[in-house]
Amino acid sequence: MSPLADFHYENQKTPYKTAFKESITTSEVRLLTRFAFDEKYLNGTFSRSSLGTRYPILQAQYTLGIKNLFFSDYDYQKLTVNLDDRIRINPIGYFDYVLEYGKTWGKLPYPLMTIHGGNETYIYDIYAYNSMNYYEFVSDEYASLALSHHFDGFFLNKIPLMRKLKWREVVGGKALIGRVGKQNTDLLNFPAFLTTLNNGPYIETSAGLENIFRIFRLDAVWRMSYLDNPRAIPFSIKGTLQFSF
Repeated sequence: MSPLADFHYENQKTPYKTAFKESITTSEVRLLTRFAFDEKYLNGTFSRSSLGTRYPILQAQYTLGIKNLFFSDYDYQKLTVNLDDRIRINPIGYFDYVLEYGKTWGKLPYPLMTIHGGNETYIYDIYAYNSMNYYEFVSDEYASLALSHHFDGFFLNKIPLMRKLKWREVVGGKALIGRVGKQNTDLLNFPAFLTTLNNGPYIETSAGLENIFRIFRLDAVWRMSYLDNPRAIPFSIKGTLQFSF
């Protein structure tokens, strides 16, 4: 990884001297495993499509960074564990949740830690934090929770016009806690726009409508914490194309 334009990897050697690192080189070996009990799927010639399962799905990814392999700079280990499930609650739709935990062992600069996924576009992203800016938060250990409930028109179907439109209500929330150890803050200076979650959890909530004209989803998103961060936006509207059957 090499910085572009006027950006630099900097290290404050002394109060009066700043050193620059031209690039970061890393070599990794990864192992990903997934357990989905009683999952149904369709097999194609070159791909397999999941039809889901009634049980939670567990995924784990282990990463080993090997120093000096292909000129790699660092030794480290990473573990990410993810649990997601869909719970149907008749007659009020279904509830999704995703739990994730990640930890890094080793002394690493911030580009090799977990930089949490923000979203500065107008498109709603179910996998990102939609009120978080790009490269806003970094962690070497974190835990996250994402919740959403799809009401499948439970409330709107009681309004005659809305019943004909077949719009559906959805609400959600995401929370993230994390930290960066002292050993990982000394290797490279953090850019001004990058910070840690050492001051508490990041939280955002949302409420929206899906199945608009069969293909659109529109969400209002509220950011509940770290509102004093530069470029923090407390409220936004985001939309996306979504096909639901």
